[in-house]
Amino acid sequence: MNHRMRSGLHAMFRGVRLALHLAYGMLLAIPYPHFPQKRQRRILKIWSRQLLAILDVGVRIEGTQPARGESACLIVANHVSWLDIFVLNAVQPSRFIAKSEVRTWPLIGWLCQRGGTIFIERALRRDAAAVNRRVAELLEQGICIALFPEGTSTDGRQVGHFHSALIQPAIDAHVRLCPIALRYRDEDGEYSDAPAYIGDMTLSDSLWRILRSPRFDALLAFPPALATAGENRRVLACAAQEAIAQELENKSAASPQETADDARMLPGTVAVP
Repeated sequence: MNHRMRSGLHAMFRGVRLALHLAYGMLLAIPYPHFPQKRQRRILKIWSRQLLAILDVGVRIEGTQPARGESACLIVANHVSWLDIFVLNAVQPSRFIAKSEVRTWPLIGWLCQRGGTIFIERALRRDAAAVNRRVAELLEQGICIALFPEGTSTDGRQVGHFHSALIQPAIDAHVRLCPIALRYRDEDGEYSDAPAYIGDMTLSDSLWRILRSPRFDALLAFPPALATAGENRRVLACAAQEAIAQELENKSAASPQETADDARMLPGTVAVP
């Protein structure tokens, strides 16, 4: 059996496991909105870690992530792939702000909706104002919210411009702004473009590419959180963008061994061969 055939069979096996896990997620999603917040976070974290394990995606953490049990925060991260949502939820379960198109994705859109994702029509200023009010209310209730301020995905080598409008709720609710730098590396510690969801790529194209790919890791770095009291949203957006860009630049300059030494593997995200 040649390498291409083995790779295809392995991808199909992963795909079957993924389909079963999504079916399990659909069952969980039915009662999910009625569970207490603590139980929701636990379910979301475990289910996301299991999904990443099926796809043979590890998660490595660099730096100090926000301590468990702390008050709510607004998480902002650079955006590489649809996979980012599950990577972040495996570490810091949150409700995401997403573009309205995600709601139309087969199955995934429904799961996101049941999970409390906040959808926004980016072109409608009135919709953004309503979303900001809703996000501020959730933050005041102690719920962590996450968003990708670039508004689009990149290849992960650099950070795009951060739009500031959706950062306003953190100021209004007096919560911290927590930047997270996200990138993907292969087993040798080199840049991996396997999860990149860019250009004209469709969701199915991206999924099949990940299913066929060798193991890779998502690396999350946590720059210091930013205080929002009395700050301007544009200043905060710029500070968060610069902090993430600096993390990516520093790690790009580091050797693969230095990167591996600095990171620690998140438990429960190593797939069984």
